[in-house]
Amino acid sequence: MSDKQADFNDPITLQVMWDRLVFIADQADSALGRTAFSPIVRENHDYVTVVLDAKGRALSQCTWSIPVFITSLPMAAQNHFLPAFPAHTLQEGDVLATNDPAIGTGHLPDMVMLTPIFREGEIVAYAGSIAHMPDIGGRPQSPDSSDMFEEGIRIPMLKLYKAGQPNTDVFAVIEASVRLPNEVRGDIQSMVAANEVMSRELLRFMDEYGLADLEGLAAAIHGRSEAHMRKAISAWPKGSYKAEVTIDGFESDVKLCVDVQVKGDSIHVDYTGTSPEVARGINVVPHYRVAHTVYALKCLLDPDTPNNEGCMLPITDEAPLGTILNPHPHAPGAARNLVGHVIPSLIFRALQQVVPDKVKGDSGGAPIWGINCQGHKSDGTAYGSAQNFHGGQGGRSTMDGLDTLSFPSNCKVTPIEMYELAVPVLTECKELIADSGGAGKYRGGLGQRGVLRNISDREMNVYLSTERVKHPCFGVVGGGDGRPGAVRRNGEKVFAKGKITLAPGERLELELPGGGGWGSPLERPRELVEKDLREGLVSPEHAREVYGFEGGAA
Repeated sequence: MSDKQADFNDPITLQVMWDRLVFIADQADSALGRTAFSPIVRENHDYVTVVLDAKGRALSQCTWSIPVFITSLPMAAQNHFLPAFPAHTLQEGDVLATNDPAIGTGHLPDMVMLTPIFREGEIVAYAGSIAHMPDIGGRPQSPDSSDMFEEGIRIPMLKLYKAGQPNTDVFAVIEASVRLPNEVRGDIQSMVAANEVMSRELLRFMDEYGLADLEGLAAAIHGRSEAHMRKAISAWPKGSYKAEVTIDGFESDVKLCVDVQVKGDSIHVDYTGTSPEVARGINVVPHYRVAHTVYALKCLLDPDTPNNEGCMLPITDEAPLGTILNPHPHAPGAARNLVGHVIPSLIFRALQQVVPDKVKGDSGGAPIWGINCQGHKSDGTAYGSAQNFHGGQGGRSTMDGLDTLSFPSNCKVTPIEMYELAVPVLTECKELIADSGGAGKYRGGLGQRGVLRNISDREMNVYLSTERVKHPCFGVVGGGDGRPGAVRRNGEKVFAKGKITLAPGERLELELPGGGGWGSPLERPRELVEKDLREGLVSPEHAREVYGFEGGAA
């Protein structure tokens, strides 16, 4: 089939071709996950693979995707990589990469990689991937850094591979700067391999359909997605919808403010009023902010249309320079998720009167709690790995929130057995916390309690990235707040962010926050309260206090 014969206006043809593009990204996803060295990539799936057109616009992404990565990658390509490396300066076998926070996802551990795909001497597309490195030097990932430079090594945009040959000087610098050189190099090479899979399979796809380029297909995909999004926006009432939320911050509280402005078939989101940037690693760069803005609105407006560049076009946002959502250059941001992950819940709060049936309560998995264990073995070699813990999802309009769910990220949890192989800890406990979900017609999901014990013969440094210890997750549409989180060492509360030390045998106790509820607790169906009582998810006292439930469990 030639390019002229491929009818991109035919929905069946377009759907078949679209599914093939997604499959290509999924093949690369499998290659990266199966060959990666570190648990955070191999087990947590903290990476994405994306096919981009010749202009750097996203065409398709792997099915299991992290929202911030799939939006940050095309922005990095269009705003930075392509201007710095015009097509005529590239050749087959080149691989471009950087971990610059301002270009990529907002913190140094995320490596951004772009591989040009050539067909008959011309670039027809790019293969892109982002993966979270297990270490990037400097202070281990945590929110207690004071500027970007102490958070690790920054690799400028460069050719990691030139005409198929590795840039050995760059690899040497990276390996000399990190604690886990074998794992870091292995993960980078896995990204290279994943991009090669996308390149190979995309060219095979183009051969099968006789496509000289992807311009017509890209226009059809982007145009349809943009049209669907604009149609969905047009169904909303025009207006300005505001909300704010207070979170723990570091030394002091942080306030996030939003004004969602619905204007016909487009939306502009303004974060004016948000707290100033801070001298700690919780600042959010624009790419990270935009990604969560787009994700939240995509969930509410048009969750079923395939996600690609077209979905982003009707949405814009802004935050004043110098605020925590638009900091000055070189502001620290290693734990930027502690603030950025709250953006979707903030937008949901603003729109709860517009689309009450689509919003959900604030989630205890927003943000992810990152527990980063670092130290040295008896022989002096370094170990290190981060484990993700998730709180309860917010309640929804038709059902309770899920327990211990990652939202708005999409990261898995490293299996306990694999984590205990990576670092010398024993996971003594992981259990749900009864009564932790916010009350509502549909309650919030439960938080979890986890206990880690240092079983090595040396001190272990643990770097905590946590939130919602002071300020609980809020409910929506009349729902109640969830239970706040807590961090203890040997039973005593400790400051829940930054570095703490565990001596041999000491325990770290983590209590994750519960999600906020949806709707009035007095409207909760009796059978759901009885079910919660039978399963031990709420106590009789809690059922009486918040639901007015006096009977016993059936």
